[in-house]
Amino acid sequence: MTFTNEEYAEMAIKANKDGKSLKIIDGELKIVESEPIVLSDEQIISQNQTMKNALITKANEKIAVLQDIIDLDMQESNEEEQLKQWKKYRILLTRVDTSDIKVIFPAKPE
Repeated sequence: MTFTNEEYAEMAIKANKDGKSLKIIDGELKIVESEPIVLSDEQIISQNQTMKNALITKANEKIAVLQDIIDLDMQESNEEEQLKQWKKYRILLTRVDTSDIKVIFPAKPE
């Protein structure tokens, strides 16, 4: 059986709204319960490392801007304290063991 783009899109939108998936069963496109995605330990570890790298990059960006503000004596309110908290956060991130599949990342400073 073939489906028009419109038919497929309409069913995909409905399935997505219901938290379900599309599947072809006996030649018919049906909305079914989504199957959970099961990742291997290696995939989880890879995702953990990717997340850690992304969080460190964001922390580096925030620290760089705050450091510039302070270096140029342009700080307002609590930006020196913010810099300190972001540096602590970055250190905690570097200590995260991404090989632990149940890793918990530190909370981001506000």
